[in-house]
Amino acid sequence: MKNLLLMAALPALLLCTRPAMAWDGFDADSAELVEIIPDALPTKGENVDVRDYSTDITTTCLVESVLRNSRTVEVVVITPDGGRRTLVMEGR
Repeated sequence: MKNLLLMAALPALLLCTRPAMAWDGFDADSAELVEIIPDALPTKGENVDVRDYSTDITTTCLVESVLRNSRTVEVVVITPDGGRRTLVMEGR
């Protein structure tokens, strides 16, 4: 009986996936909502995934600088095409 219960519960546990944690904010130029994955304060030179909510496209960007303010964190990233984006994220 114990093995039967275990065999029934195992597929349910394997199908339960936890979504990646993300850090919400917006693009300073366009005011579009974005998120940074992973949900951690990045450092200069680190790669982060930036997901645009409006287009549902995720782009891997290089962090150029991180500036902490009293309520927000400004993360300047360089996109793969060489453009710069300033992302204003919720404060940490």
